[in-house]
Amino acid sequence: MVNPMNQTVVAQLERLRAAPRCGALNRAGGPCQCPAISGRTRCRIHGGLSPGAPRGEGNGNFKNGYWTAEAVEERRWTKEMVELYTKVTDE
Repeated sequence: MVNPMNQTVVAQLERLRAAPRCGALNRAGGPCQCPAISGRTRCRIHGGLSPGAPRGEGNGNFKNGYWTAEAVEERRWTKEMVELYTKVTDE
């Protein structure tokens, strides 16, 4: 592995030029062209820096589990089943 602190300026610039670029549109309508954050498709300005808020109890004030991903999926599935069986009995 290359130690980033022991690189020459030329090597640093080569790696920067080879980095994938941000694809977000700028005000002029063209692509941003800033280097994308590693593992992402956008630069730090266009949303590549943070993956968002943590999921679960790491993100704040949970009073109940009503809006957890599992509860939302279960309600969605129940609604689909109710719609499916009401269509069958109506025909």
